[in-house]
Amino acid sequence: MEIDGDIRVLDFMRERVEARDGSSMAEAPQEAMKLLKQFQFERQRWDTPVCMLSGGERRRLQLMSVLTKRPNFLVLDEPTNDIDLDTLSALEQYLEEYNGVLVIVSHDRFFVDKVTDHLFVFEGNGVVKDFTGTLTDYADCLTEMESNSGDAVTTGDDDDKKGNYKEDKQARMQRTNQLKNDKKEMKNLDNKMEKLKGEVAVLEAKIEKSSGEGWSVLADLTDKMNVIKEDIDEKEMRWLELAEAIEEAEAEFV
Repeated sequence: MEIDGDIRVLDFMRERVEARDGSSMAEAPQEAMKLLKQFQFERQRWDTPVCMLSGGERRRLQLMSVLTKRPNFLVLDEPTNDIDLDTLSALEQYLEEYNGVLVIVSHDRFFVDKVTDHLFVFEGNGVVKDFTGTLTDYADCLTEMESNSGDAVTTGDDDDKKGNYKEDKQARMQRTNQLKNDKKEMKNLDNKMEKLKGEVAVLEAKIEKSSGEGWSVLADLTDKMNVIKEDIDEKEMRWLELAEAIEEAEAEFV
C-alpha cells in the first residue's frame, strides 16, 4: 500500500474512515482518533507527515487502514513476521475484542495462544486435525499421548488409550473454554453494573434537586431509577451464578 508522504497521520486515518460506506463526516474524526489511540500512536504524532514515520509506524498505519473497513472476516498470514512489539501488542488487544471470524496462519505459538481457541492442525499427507484449544494445549496433548503410548502393552491397548485420552482432552478443552467465557461474561457484568450504579447516582441527585418540581417529575425519575435497579439486581444474580460456576470449574482443575 502506497501512502502519500505529505499527508498527516490523523488526516490519512480520517480519509480512510470517510471512504468506508455509511460513515458520516462527523463520525470520522472520532473513529480515527480511537484507532490511533488503540494502536498506540501518541497524540503528538497525529500531526506528523507520513514520510516522517518509522518503518514500524508505517506498517501499523497500513494495518489500521484495513481495520477502518470494519471487516467481519480477517485472514492473517504470519502477521507477527514484519511488525514491531508495539504493533504486536496493539494487534493482540484489538483481536481480543474483535467481533468476527479470525483465521490465522502462524508459527508464533505465543501470539496464537493469545488470540485463538480452535485449531486446524495440518499434519501432512492430507491429514487435518480439528482441535479445540490453544497451540500449547495441542503440544501438551501430543506429549502426553506419546508418553501414554509408550506404556501400552499391545497395539489394541494403545489405540484404546489414545481414543479415551482424546475424549478426555476434548472434554477438558470444552470446560476450559466455558471457564474462559464465564470469566469474560463476569468481567463484562462488572463493567455494566458499575455504569448502571453511576446512572442511579445521577438519578438520585436529580430527585433530590427536583423535590419542588411536582409529583409527576419525581415519579418519572423514580420509575427510571427503579428500572435500572431491577437491571442491576438481575445482573448481580447472574454474577453470583457465574462466580459459583467458576469456583466449581477451577476446583476441578486443581
